[in-house]
Amino acid sequence: MKKILFSLSIIGLLGLTSCQDDFMEFEPSGEQDASTAITNEGQLEGALYGVYDGFQSNFLYGNYYISAQELMTDNGFVLFANSNRFTDFYRYQHAISSGGSISNMWTMAYRTIGRANFLLSYEGQIEGASVSNNFAEARALRALVLFNLVNYYARPYGTIDQDLGIPIPVEPNIGEELPRKSVSEVYDEIISQLELAAQDLTNTNKARITKEAVYGLLSRAYLYKQDYAQAAQYADLALGSATLLNGDQLNSYYLDPLTSDETLFGIDFTALDNPGANDALYATWSIGRYEDTAATTDFYNLISDTDARKGLYEEWDTTDNPKPYGVLKFGGVDNDVVVIRATEVLLNKIEALYYTNPSEALTELVNWVQTYRDPEYSFSGSGQALLDEILLQRRIELAFEGHRYFDMNRYQLDIQKNDNCTVNCEMPFSDYRRVFPIPLNEMNTNSLMVQNPNYQ
Repeated sequence: MKKILFSLSIIGLLGLTSCQDDFMEFEPSGEQDASTAITNEGQLEGALYGVYDGFQSNFLYGNYYISAQELMTDNGFVLFANSNRFTDFYRYQHAISSGGSISNMWTMAYRTIGRANFLLSYEGQIEGASVSNNFAEARALRALVLFNLVNYYARPYGTIDQDLGIPIPVEPNIGEELPRKSVSEVYDEIISQLELAAQDLTNTNKARITKEAVYGLLSRAYLYKQDYAQAAQYADLALGSATLLNGDQLNSYYLDPLTSDETLFGIDFTALDNPGANDALYATWSIGRYEDTAATTDFYNLISDTDARKGLYEEWDTTDNPKPYGVLKFGGVDNDVVVIRATEVLLNKIEALYYTNPSEALTELVNWVQTYRDPEYSFSGSGQALLDEILLQRRIELAFEGHRYFDMNRYQLDIQKNDNCTVNCEMPFSDYRRVFPIPLNEMNTNSLMVQNPNYQ
């Protein structure tokens, strides 16, 4: 198989090379002559596999998109005896623009966008039964990467520094320098591309993005944008054919999420195609490999003893005080990773309803927890107490699935780490490190790029 190497819309994309680049049977160049271009439906499908391949990277959904969310907040921590893995995130020492984890996350994300842009550059030129769906998938996946980038490398929508969003590549041009768009412009691009993709998506394979998944992602994007009516509307569309997960199904669900009607979209891994024994989420959070990152006791104690979610965590016998709790959401090195599922979408709707119809939000919340998680649950508060409870249930339900950091940022919540923490344990929203720096290689090669405040 020939290797396709992208020099994409932002020069900083050249930072990573791996076997994951070997994903097409043709090799486009700057000239892209007829012998190296996409010419048929089969090659288009191969190019689309390359976009999905990017999502499998351990710097995206293979690990970092999930682990960074938990270790930078109050859900997870790095144990006293550790292998130095992820300590940069946990101690907020990831905030070094010269390279490291945050640079690799940026590079792999924009490389994946570049793959999608290359595929989309052939729109209108290829014929076939699945072509419209393929282009729609690429458009939706590109929007999802932009969503994660703007929430890691820019401040949350509607807060501060709103002119400092991220670049939005639209062409697979080699060496093109691009400026940062505003956060609002990035959200407009994300939403418009997801809405356009939803019109043509027809596949039902949950290892590939579906129409229902796109509706769910739109509910997430509109929630972050604080457009609560649209968030609730798209949540209803996403939930139309979904089946909510019961409490007694939780442990088995995470071992095989792509076979469940709870899942709207997930990243498929196999025994031959996974992040590896050192880098997979299983190696990071579960007993049997490194055993150096875990859920905090404070988080574990938030879960009622009668709540089915309590069984997703197990105490580890270590010298740490308080004790760590292993996470049972990652069954093995080739475990599939959930990107969006029905219960998240329901929680998006409940949170949106708090701002438009709080009494309905309360009813939906209580009914869901009592029916699906904890039969002993009760709550009757209103106002701020109701919002706090909604966010608490969201925190418990979506823990270790890649949401906590973004949720704390969009509500401008200060972070207070647990008693095990020794470095940067209090991280107020105002601290410049609550947003990632633009990587140094990007700053050095893109004259139009502006660094986030206070970074060198």
